[in-house]
Amino acid sequence: MIYWPVSLILLDSAVAVLMWICIGRFLLSVALPDQSPFFAMRWLVQLSNPLIHLTNRICPSQITEKLRPLYAGFVFLVIRFYLFPLSFGYEVAGLGDFPLEETLLSFIR
Repeated sequence: MIYWPVSLILLDSAVAVLMWICIGRFLLSVALPDQSPFFAMRWLVQLSNPLIHLTNRICPSQITEKLRPLYAGFVFLVIRFYLFPLSFGYEVAGLGDFPLEETLLSFIR
């Protein structure tokens, strides 16, 4: 396990939650419409809409509305995987090296 400062763990975990919310919305939207009465879909749509609008400024116009949550999740992944290590000076070999995912994987192992 990598020992990171608590502030960096909290920042990375917050961005990780945003990333997984966007990816979860995309995965659920494959089977359900965005206006579905299913509580999880309503919750994911409400949480991810501001994130999608935030990334619309850098989103190419060719990307359809259905793929925008995936694109937003990808932007947050790039921030976590490339920008944070470059800014804070640590190394990451894979997604399992991040604190949130490492903790979740430790429950499976």
